[in-house]
Amino acid sequence: MRIRYWTGLGALMLSLGMAACSDGTSDETFPPIDYSYLSQIHLNVASINIQDEAPAAPDSLSAKAPIAPDQALKNMAAQRLIASGTSGKADFIIKQAYLNRAGDNALTGAMDVQLNVADANNQHTGFVHARITRKLDAGDRDPTSRRELYTFTNQMMQDMNVELEFQIRKKLLSWMTDAAGTPIVNGGVQQQTLGVPGAQPVTASTTPTLTSPDTASSAPAKTATPIVAAPSAPDAIFPTGAETDTTTTPATVQRSPQPGTLQLPSTGSSGNH
Repeated sequence: MRIRYWTGLGALMLSLGMAACSDGTSDETFPPIDYSYLSQIHLNVASINIQDEAPAAPDSLSAKAPIAPDQALKNMAAQRLIASGTSGKADFIIKQAYLNRAGDNALTGAMDVQLNVADANNQHTGFVHARITRKLDAGDRDPTSRRELYTFTNQMMQDMNVELEFQIRKKLLSWMTDAAGTPIVNGGVQQQTLGVPGAQPVTASTTPTLTSPDTASSAPAKTATPIVAAPSAPDAIFPTGAETDTTTTPATVQRSPQPGTLQLPSTGSSGNH
């Protein structure tokens, strides 16, 4: 009976151990954290150096994470910070990057980076500082599992991407360029009023002007009275000439001829037909 008892206990322990290994947490693979889907930040420098100066923490869980937080920061800087200038340099310095346990089922983490820029004479001309902290409550999950550490690192990097870009646009805008290397002024292209080269601005007149015959065609068109040249021979309808009273009679209205001005055809000529 005693032999059977220990045999059964050993079998139970072996099965539990196999179940722990079969959950895949120790052998699970995780994809690299990618930032190529985010917009690139172009800087007017010829090179960008990435430096890891984060101090080692003996009690940190960073080494157990599938992707250590300092390595995630290096990947982000390499993919998002682009040197688009012909001179000067930038230094991306990792000051702090760690994951620590906080209690039985929680994690804390922090990331601290600094970006320095220098001109062609290696004169330090500007910098930005970005720092984020985050805490994770794993609930009934194991906060030290590789999956939880991977998820937590991803969340911290989302915060850092937002904070770093905000600081760069706020304090290093004069060092930013577009993808072609053209400096960005005031956060975008300045608006300009364009016109024909050499032409003077045209201003609208504030007072009414008289219209001369030479400029009548360029003035706003109203219904104008057509000008008819005087005929060389007396008109059959208006033998004495065209009416001249155009101010009181519209051009489209014709008056009857004066009495006695019409002549009927002679009867002799009609009889010949």
